[in-house]
Amino acid sequence: MKLTFGNNYAVDTDVLITLMTYHPQDKPAYQAIWDEIETLIKQKNIFSTMVVYDEIIKYMGKNDQLKKWAISHKKRFFIPTNSEIFKLAQVITKDFPDLPDKKKLQTGEPDADPFLIALAKSEGATIITQEKKNHANKIPVVALHCGVKSIDLYEFFDERKLRFIKGQ
Repeated sequence: MKLTFGNNYAVDTDVLITLMTYHPQDKPAYQAIWDEIETLIKQKNIFSTMVVYDEIIKYMGKNDQLKKWAISHKKRFFIPTNSEIFKLAQVITKDFPDLPDKKKLQTGEPDADPFLIALAKSEGATIITQEKKNHANKIPVVALHCGVKSIDLYEFFDERKLRFIKGQ
């Protein structure tokens, strides 16, 4: 397990959906966001769990761009579950049985939330999620209990000093 140094980020599915839907990479206004993400990927400072990849591939939304992005970044961005992450996810699920999506559990499909928190804890990363910080059994509350910081996408923009600047 790595110590937290503050420059690593573990990304939730909802953040990638929000980015691709509201800040698409093919729009010049958002190029700085995507450039920053690509830089962080190259530095291995931003990543997600392979379970998030699986959620994106199964995502029923209209955004095929997200699926294409995930497929093209599969090896560099999505981290397979190792034994440490799996064990941490099991403990998190046991301690917070209402965290995983019940529909997914009934179908045998894994829910990314405990794996994302476990990955962040293992890598000393801050979680980026759009989930509300004041709802029990959601990522921010459970992550805090596990000693993991979580921020939303716009806090990430602030932390990385990303700004919209009017062109000349």
